[in-house]
Amino acid sequence: MLSQTRGILSRNFFEPGLRTPFRGFARPLLSSRLSVNRFQSTRRPHTPPARSSLTLSRSEGTLTATQPGTVTPVPEDPFAHLPPWQPPRKGVLSRLPASWVPYAELMRIEKTGGLYGFYFPYLIGMGWAATIATPALPATGILHVAGVLLAWNIVQRGAVCTINDIFDREYDRQVERCRLRPVARGAVSVKQGYTWYAAQCAVAASIVTFLPNATECFYHAVPIVFLLSVYPLFKRWTDFPQLVLSVPLAWGILMSCSALGVDPFTVQDSATAAATACLVASNAIWIVMLDYVNACQDTKDDIKAGVRSMAVRYKNTKAFYATLGTAQVGLMAAAGVMAGLSPVYFAGACGGNALFIALMARTATRDRPDRCAWWFLRGSILVGGTTAAALFAEYAIGYGKDTGEVKDGQADEI
Repeated sequence: MLSQTRGILSRNFFEPGLRTPFRGFARPLLSSRLSVNRFQSTRRPHTPPARSSLTLSRSEGTLTATQPGTVTPVPEDPFAHLPPWQPPRKGVLSRLPASWVPYAELMRIEKTGGLYGFYFPYLIGMGWAATIATPALPATGILHVAGVLLAWNIVQRGAVCTINDIFDREYDRQVERCRLRPVARGAVSVKQGYTWYAAQCAVAASIVTFLPNATECFYHAVPIVFLLSVYPLFKRWTDFPQLVLSVPLAWGILMSCSALGVDPFTVQDSATAAATACLVASNAIWIVMLDYVNACQDTKDDIKAGVRSMAVRYKNTKAFYATLGTAQVGLMAAAGVMAGLSPVYFAGACGGNALFIALMARTATRDRPDRCAWWFLRGSILVGGTTAAALFAEYAIGYGKDTGEVKDGQADEI
C-alpha cells in the first residue's frame, strides 16, 4: 500500500496538466531528497586530515614534525650500555634516608675534591691576614673563623652545585660522568631544585652572621654566591668559563681577611696591598688550572654536547700547565717579596706549588681521565695546602717573636 501511495503521489505531483495545491511545494522537496541520496551514494569515504605530531629532539633542542604512520627516529642513548643509577651502598649517602639522597647528591657532600677547591682560598686568606696583621691575631680567633667558614663553604658550595645541575641538566645527559646527576636523571625536578637552592642560600646567609665582622663579610658573600651561581651559563657563551669561576673563589681570600678584621689594602703600606693583589691573582690562576684538569675528563663528550671551556679550546695540556703554572708561581713569589716574608714561605709556598704543578703537567693528560680526576680531588690539598701551611708557618714565627718581645719588655720593667 505504501508503494501504491508513493506511485500516486509521483503521478499527481509530476504529471503535466494536473493541478494540485501541493505541486509547487512537493517538487523541490522530493528533488532535493533525491539529490542528497545521489550524493551519498557517490561521495568518497571521509578521511580525517593528517595531524602532525611534534617531537622534541633533546640533543639538538629543536622541534620536528612527523606525519601519522611514519616512525619518528629516537636518538640512540650513547650510554645505554652503562649501568643505571643504583642507591649508594657505602659512604655518607648510604646512611641517609632514601628521600634525602638526591638532595645530598646535589650538594656533592660525598665528593670532597670540589670542597677543597672552595675552602682552601679561605684558609690561604686566613693565613695571609694572620701574617700581615699587626699586632698578631690570637690563634683562638683564627680557629673560630676557620670553623665558621668551613660550614659556610659546605653549604654555599651545595647551593652552587645545585644551580649548576639545574642549568646544565641537558648537557649532563650527554656526558658520561654527569648523566646520573639527580636533575639529569629525573630524581629531582627543576622546581624542587630551585627550592633546594634557595634554602641553602638562606642557611649560608645565616652562617655568615656568626663571623666576627658579619656586615663586611656580607659585602663579600653576596657577589661571591652570585658569580658562582651564574658561572654555568658562561659555558654557553665563551670558551673561558674557568676565568669566571676563578674570580669568586679567589675572592675568598679577601672575605677571610675581613672576617679577621684585617684590611689588606690599607694595612702598613702600598707594598702590602700590591702583595695581596698578587696573591689573589696567583690563587685565581691555580683555580683555572684546577677546573681545567677537571674538564679534561669530559672533553670528548663536551665537544659533542656543545659545551665550551678552556679544556675544549686548548688541547695541549702540558703547554697550558707550563704557561699558567709559571705565572702562578711567579705571582706568589712576588707577593712574598713585597710583603717581606721569610725563606719558609718561599720554600713551602713557591717551591711546593712549583713541584706539584710540574707533576700535574707530567701526569694529568687528556687521554688519562682517571689521573685528571685524581688531581682534581687532591690538587687543592697539595697546592693550596702548601701555600696555607707556609703562611701559617710565617704567622707562627711572627707570633713567637711578638710574644718574646712582650716578655722582654716586661722583664726590663721588673
